[in-house]
Amino acid sequence: MSNSSQIEMNDIQGLILRGYNFPHIRYIIFSIKNTDGAKQFCADLASGTAPGGLSITNAEPWENMEKPDYCLNIGFTYSGLEKLIGTANSNAVERHSSREVFKSFKKGAVEDAGQMGDTGESAPANWWKNGGWIPKEVPTANGSELHIQLTLFTLTPENREKYYAALLGMITETPSGPAVIPVYYQDSDPITVDGNSDYVHFGYRDSLSQPRIDDIIWEKPKMRKLMGISSIDDRPKVPLDRFVISQKAKDYYAHTLLVNGTFSAFRLLYQDEAKFNTFIHSNTEISPELMAAKMCGRWRDGTPLVVSPDKEDKSLGEPSTKNFNFTNFNYLTPSPNQQGDQSSDELALKCPYAAHIRRANPRDDINVKGNDDNAETHRIVRRASPYGPVYDRAEKPGIQRGLVGLFIGAVLDFQFRFVTRLWLEQGGFRNPDASPNYSGVDPIFGPQADDTSPDNFVFAYNENGTYTETPNLTRFVRTDGSLYLFLPGISGLKYISQGIIPPPLTVN
Repeated sequence: MSNSSQIEMNDIQGLILRGYNFPHIRYIIFSIKNTDGAKQFCADLASGTAPGGLSITNAEPWENMEKPDYCLNIGFTYSGLEKLIGTANSNAVERHSSREVFKSFKKGAVEDAGQMGDTGESAPANWWKNGGWIPKEVPTANGSELHIQLTLFTLTPENREKYYAALLGMITETPSGPAVIPVYYQDSDPITVDGNSDYVHFGYRDSLSQPRIDDIIWEKPKMRKLMGISSIDDRPKVPLDRFVISQKAKDYYAHTLLVNGTFSAFRLLYQDEAKFNTFIHSNTEISPELMAAKMCGRWRDGTPLVVSPDKEDKSLGEPSTKNFNFTNFNYLTPSPNQQGDQSSDELALKCPYAAHIRRANPRDDINVKGNDDNAETHRIVRRASPYGPVYDRAEKPGIQRGLVGLFIGAVLDFQFRFVTRLWLEQGGFRNPDASPNYSGVDPIFGPQADDTSPDNFVFAYNENGTYTETPNLTRFVRTDGSLYLFLPGISGLKYISQGIIPPPLTVN
């Protein structure tokens, strides 16, 4: 694996390796109308030399650890990449890359929707229509006009408007109009509970368990201390090539254009808070708060059930929100930083197998299908944030709210697609299933509209040594938009802006 002295921090987009923690964000999708003008737009973003223009933020540390006024990152759909570098070059990149690396990206989110569970109300025919779509014309069925996705991070709402205007001012004007035009945008602003702004809709504290990426500066104890983050963290580290594409990776190979870049699923997810609240109040045998905790695997404040099964416990502190295991098998050493209850939960008596955080990251439970390395192969970096107002029970129906952002991994097939298909959406999560908890899907998402398995419409959880079943589990999250994106390195972006590709690596 690459070590920190070899990582080209100035060539990697910053959001891949760390969260910026900027409160006011705008996610924008652009359509290319003039290829030459779009190339110039990309060149200016890569170089940062356009007068009054913006530049793509790389992964280098900020001077004096002070946040800049904005951060900006860019990704391309396959149709966008093909427009800029041409079909022949796109085919060449595909030929010199692993099937797992490039095929799903080329296939795209629309064609992949059925595999990802995006059916019924979540089907592509309904995408981009619930607020944020700018043109008068409705989106096309295949999404082929969606080419570039930019994310603008700012410290204030005023700066968001200021730098968005500056971004639009960089676009080349042609005789027929702007070379690229925004077709969709979604703003994100923080939800604050008890002074903490890390909350999302459904009322949970979020962003607690991003992967520890091996041997990067942001994981060094000194840097974590400077950033005000606890250095007490002994979770397994994930190799850098899971998130930054490398030509030295052991289980995939990639064209030179892709190096120092990565792939991502951009997701716009509507959250039906009214349905969710109805469900957690539907079982009179337990409190709504316990029901919500069982569904997520954490109490609302972030306390994991395996650490504190009976109540929120803010006294445990940061390590216990991250450093915990589910099974603690004898040949694995329990984390010394796990506070509270450290007994094994192999039978899911504290945290149900179906619980969201257990399914998204099963940690040390190697009985989970496909998890023989502490979920290392399948970890995802989440750069997603809430949109829309906080839920009010007295509000009128139809208010849009949810989660929007990027789910990042160097290999979509190993990471986003694997976790979504096999751990969140399908039954048989753990084999053998040693408990009566037969809920077959992640309860936060709920069963798909075309799901025919009656077991998937029941949420089962342990209480006082027995399992309680709550029927009528339904879909609480709807996909309102999705893109598969390539996030290039800065040098890759410069090649794209010229409409060319570097030569592929020669293998002896």
